[in-house]
Amino acid sequence: MKTALRMLACALPLASLTATMAPASAAPAFTPRDALERQFDLEGKPPYAAPYDGTLRFSALDAKYDSGHGHGYRNEFKIADKLRRPAAQTHEHFAARVTAQLPDGAKTIVAQYHVEGLDTIVKVYVQDTADRQGLDGKPDNGVFDILVRMLGTDGKEATTALGTVRSGQPFDLDVRFDGGDARVAVTGPDGVQREGHTRIKPDERAIYFKFGDYLQALDPDTGKHTISSAQWDRYYAAKRITAEHVVFSNTVFEREGPQP
Repeated sequence: MKTALRMLACALPLASLTATMAPASAAPAFTPRDALERQFDLEGKPPYAAPYDGTLRFSALDAKYDSGHGHGYRNEFKIADKLRRPAAQTHEHFAARVTAQLPDGAKTIVAQYHVEGLDTIVKVYVQDTADRQGLDGKPDNGVFDILVRMLGTDGKEATTALGTVRSGQPFDLDVRFDGGDARVAVTGPDGVQREGHTRIKPDERAIYFKFGDYLQALDPDTGKHTISSAQWDRYYAAKRITAEHVVFSNTVFEREGPQP
């Protein structure tokens, strides 16, 4: 028997042998549920697939979570208070395949970095709204721009166009934050990878990562931001935004450095 196995091994090409052997240190295909629950607080409804396979489904309209100071309903994970660090001490990596099911004219934030308080330093949008900085930039036509807005060391927010999708088309999202160096990369349905990058201005305040579905709304009378959920409801109704969700699959979140 041993002789036969040795003969088979010699007959197989090296590539075939390699393909049959899984590397001992292969990284997991997704972050386990218990690891996510240890690191993140939930805003809104639990997003886990059953059985959990790295897939998370968020719906701001289903959850109708109102933080009291936002610009629309949300259903998100955010880093737990005890795990938050200043930018210089934060070393994190997030990756997932993102599929947004959105009606024409909708706009949502799928990932962001917040500073303690209300300031944001990184925001990833999927939007079918007028925006000259998008690759499409036209409203209500079913083509969703993927944009990242990043706050640089000069205190100014810069926008990078990362691609376009239609509702239901997946794209790969990769977010890295390394001691104040922020990078966001998207690989779209066209197979092209685009990246936004910035250095974050040093600050002693803690920062924290969020991801999910933060469905943007405006005051339908003024066209400006509002914290009134009643006005959000009117805005969504006027835009015929009655159902939507964002799915993250193959979800990976990693942190480096000492943790509590």
